[in-house]
Order: sequence, then C-alpha cells, then structure tokens
Amino acid sequence: MLRILVLCNDKLGFPALQQLLQHKLVVAVGTSDRIPETRLMLNHFCKQFGVPLQIFSKKDFEAQLLFWLEQYKPDLVLVKTFPFRIPASALAIPKFGFINFHYAPLPEFRGPNPLFWMIRNKETSGGVSVHRMDENFDTGELLLNEKIPIQHEASFGMISTQLAFAGASMTATLIQGLTNNSLKPQAQDSAKAHYYPRPEAADLFIKWNEMTSLEVRALVKACNPWNKGAIVRFKGWTFAITDAAVSYFKIAAGTLPGTIVTLDETNGLIICCKNNQALKAEVIYTEEGFFSGHKLSQFGIKKNDCLES
Repeated sequence: MLRILVLCNDKLGFPALQQLLQHKLVVAVGTSDRIPETRLMLNHFCKQFGVPLQIFSKKDFEAQLLFWLEQYKPDLVLVKTFPFRIPASALAIPKFGFINFHYAPLPEFRGPNPLFWMIRNKETSGGVSVHRMDENFDTGELLLNEKIPIQHEASFGMISTQLAFAGASMTATLIQGLTNNSLKPQAQDSAKAHYYPRPEAADLFIKWNEMTSLEVRALVKACNPWNKGAIVRFKGWTFAITDAAVSYFKIAAGTLPGTIVTLDETNGLIICCKNNQALKAEVIYTEEGFFSGHKLSQFGIKKNDCLES
C-alpha cells in the first residue's frame, strides 16, 4: 500500500482528501499558515481519522518540508493547491515524486487562480490537469486530464465544486495508474502555454462603458462567492453585484453606460451596459448584507443615477 502525504491549501482538495483518509492511504497532511478556514477544516478531518497535520510557513518551508519527508518517508506526495514552490531538493525524494492537481487545462491556463479568468473570458470548458511537479509552477509532465463544461449561468463556486469532485475521481485513477505503471506522461506544449496572474483589485471592478451585458455577467459569476461579486462604484461608495442576468429590456438610445434604467420591485435593478445592452442585477452585496437588486434604492440610489466606470 502506498504511503501518501497530501499538501492541501483549499477546499478544492477536500473531496479527494476525505476519500484518501477513508481508505487509510494518507500518513500525514500539510497546509500553509495562510488560510485559517482551511486549517480549521483540515484539522477536523485529520483528528477524525487520526492523521497528523503539519502547518508550513514560507520563511522556513524548505527545512520544514525536508524534515517532514524524512519523518514520514512517503512513496508519493499529492499537491492539491499549495502556495509555496516545492524546492528541487525535495522533488525526487518520494518514489513517485510530487504530483500536482491543477484545476484548469494545462498548459493553456497556468497560474494561481485560472478559474476566475476562464469564467471572466467566457470559456465554455475548464478541467483538471494532473502533472508531475518540477522546479517551476504548472510546467511538469501531464499524467491525466479531464474536461468540465462551464455553463454560462454557473458561478465560480459552482464550478469549483464540480472541479473538486472531478479531482477526487481522478485521484483514484492516478493511484491505480501509478501502481500498475499504466500512465503515459506527456510533455506540455510550451507553444500553447499561457500564464494568468492572480486577479488584482482593478480586475474585479465593473467598467460599464467598456463591457457588454455578457461581459459584466461573466465577471459577476467569476467573483461569486469568493469576492461576494463584482465591484461597483458610486460617489465614493462601493457595493458588489453578486448575481446577474442578461436582460432584454429596451433601453433608450443615447443612455450612458452605468445608468440605472429601472429600480423597483416589479422590474428589479436594470443597468445600461456598453452598446445599450441591459443587465439585471439579481443580488447585491453591501457591508450591511445581501439584498435583492431593487433594494439598492434603500441606500439612496435612484433611477437614472449613473454608476461609475
């Protein structure tokens, strides 16, 4: 039976980890010191199954990792989202090396949060790529791939759940392939490679005069739930649109993008986008909570007000 260590820093890896723990394949779990919510859940899983949890910090990561590997002598380390680069000194220690689950197609979508960009760019499919790790991020030989359709109404959170369960299924396939030597590693095609950086604050704001209703909807979906939606500015105040739909409400010619066209219980909150296209903001978020779109009126905003681009 394989001795497996798991590095996990996000709930994307939880279904696979729980599956491995239930089959008693994990000797220890590691995570970073960056996300308290993840640490709390991993601590719960590990206590439930009597498996030790190691918290790694960036400052002394290499020394901590080498000690961890020496302590548990794994055959395989599975990486299911992890923020620190694995040092070259550690990569060859396990018999089967370090194998990463990247929750996007490789090499086309390298980077720390490719799902945001896939939804924002209106891609129609995503997926999970399993690859051997080398000294660089997301560049090692591919072992497994699985495609996942991206529905235009699906949010970041909904697609994340699909990817997480696909990753769990692929974990079983990977372990079987390693043990019976049936995997066929394939080098990534560098000509197709594209790196997407972590989204910055400016990427999360709606630019009404530049974006069509489809583009605004895509940004809203890409920001839900992790950012509570896409950000909107109005006279120094910000709120988020958490869910939205393309509307076919007829907007008068010459209406400025960002103009609130309707704001009532019957029609809801409809906003003019680029090319006189209409967007209905179904759900908004403010510091006071989540509300139906038309309740934006309770914050002093009125029909015909123009949101900032």
